[in-house]
Amino acid sequence: MLVSRRNFLLGAAFVTTAAATGAVFVARPYLAKKLSPELDTAYPLGILNDGEMRTIAALGEVLAAPAFEPPKGFFEDYVNLVTQTKRGLLKEYRSAAELLNATATKLFGQGIRKTFAELSVSARDQILHKLLWQYSARDRVVPKVEKIAASRDALALRMYVMEPLIEYYYRSQYGWAVVGYKSFPGRPQLDPRAYTRLPYDTEAV
Repeated sequence: MLVSRRNFLLGAAFVTTAAATGAVFVARPYLAKKLSPELDTAYPLGILNDGEMRTIAALGEVLAAPAFEPPKGFFEDYVNLVTQTKRGLLKEYRSAAELLNATATKLFGQGIRKTFAELSVSARDQILHKLLWQYSARDRVVPKVEKIAASRDALALRMYVMEPLIEYYYRSQYGWAVVGYKSFPGRPQLDPRAYTRLPYDTEAV
C-alpha cells in the first residue's frame, strides 16, 4: 500500500509542478507551515494529567528497545521537564495523547472507547504504522512527501513528541546499551577497564 501511495503522490507532485511552476512561489508560505508545524507559544506551561501521561509513557514503551527498557518514570520525568519549560510543547503532548487514544478506539474499540495505554505493544505499534509513514533512513524523497500529504497532527506527533523521546532514550545508558555501550561515549564509566574491551564484549549484550 505504501508503494502505490508513494507513486501516486510523487506523480501528482510532478504533474502539478510541471503544469504550473509559478504556483510553487504562491504556495511557499503555506508549504513552509505544512512542512514544519508551528508551536503555539501562547499556550501555558504545565504538566499532563494522569491519563495523558499514561498514554505518552505507553508510547515510550513502544519506542524503547524491548531488551533495554528504562525504569518506570523515565519518560515521565522528561515530559514533565519539557512541558514546564518550553512553551507550546504541553499542547503538542496533549494533542498527541488525544490522537493516539482516538486512533486506538477507531482501530480496536469495536464501539467502546479504548486508550492507547491499555493495548498491547504490538497493537500500539499498529497504531503508529497507521498514523505515520514508514521509510528507510536513507530515503530522501518519501519523508518530504509525507510532510506535504500527512495531517498536521501526525507530523507534530513525529516531530515534537516521538523524535525527542527517541533522542532522549538513545542518549541514556539504556539506549547506549542497545549498541553495546554502558554509558554515553566520553563519559567515564565506573569500571576503568571498560574502554579496553570491544563494545560488544560487555554484560549489556
